[in-house]
Amino acid sequence: MDKIKSAFARLCPSKAAVISGGAAFMIILVLIDPTTYLQSALVGLELFGTKVAPALFPFFFFTGILTRCGFAEGMGRLLRRPAKLLYRVPGCGGYVWCMSILSGYPVGAKLTRELYDGGAIDRAQAEGITAFTSTSGPLFIVGTVAAGMFQNAKAGYILLVMHFTAALANGFLYRAGNRRGGTAVTLPRMRISSALSESMKSALISCLTVGGFVVIFGMAADAVYNTGLITALAKPLSRIMPNGSVTLAEGLLIGLVEVTRGAAHMAGEDIYAALPCLSFILAFGGLSIILQSLSFLSACGISAGKFLRMKFTQSFIALLFAQLFAIAITAAL
Repeated sequence: MDKIKSAFARLCPSKAAVISGGAAFMIILVLIDPTTYLQSALVGLELFGTKVAPALFPFFFFTGILTRCGFAEGMGRLLRRPAKLLYRVPGCGGYVWCMSILSGYPVGAKLTRELYDGGAIDRAQAEGITAFTSTSGPLFIVGTVAAGMFQNAKAGYILLVMHFTAALANGFLYRAGNRRGGTAVTLPRMRISSALSESMKSALISCLTVGGFVVIFGMAADAVYNTGLITALAKPLSRIMPNGSVTLAEGLLIGLVEVTRGAAHMAGEDIYAALPCLSFILAFGGLSIILQSLSFLSACGISAGKFLRMKFTQSFIALLFAQLFAIAITAAL
């Protein structure tokens, strides 16, 4: 067995080699066609400045104040029993979920990190909380995607319910190791002046980190599409798409890299036909969201492999819910 593992390790490139190769590839593309990729970066900066930052920065700041002033502890007492019964985590996990569904990625990961840093949860509890609190928010799903891109806010609420339900269901798959749900340490409270200062500093750093990921992975998504790889992979994938749509297949693949670009690519299709693909990429979040989340969760001892497994199971559950909904609609008609 050890020999097999050793041989496999030699055949598979290291994480550093993959990341370095990707970075070198992007540098070459930018040098070959600087106009295209500078424009791509500008699109990402505009998206961050006009859509992402105004939505996330206030949530980063105000949730930071709530956490540092003891609100998480108070809500934790209210939610202690259901959180322990359903997911075997402390009640503060319910607080993380509430804030995540209100504000979206990557607030759940950021709050989990703050609770871990404060000694309120351990690594196993952080994993259990992460499994059901990594969600997008209503502003993005209903406002940006459904109403803004597809001009159909009503379908957005259907997508929102499936998204949150999939996250809650996903939590059950990762709760077995979290048996100490009621033994969390009380999170120390800060003075108001310290809470304001620390929350502002943390919110600024976190928001800029998110902005960097939005810009870089927007460029990466455009690069992969411009090379023709997305189109080549989308053609065989389109065979299982509604009406054999290549556009939906392309949007799904782009969304695995950057979810906003993927959803926008699908916007020309009927939103009900696109629901399974949208449901999948929104639950997965794309590599951009995953790395944003890992920038917080890695400090909790949560590995990239474990988090990816969580996101893939959540995505397939969301896809299943969307498919069941599509079958129910077809039967009703």
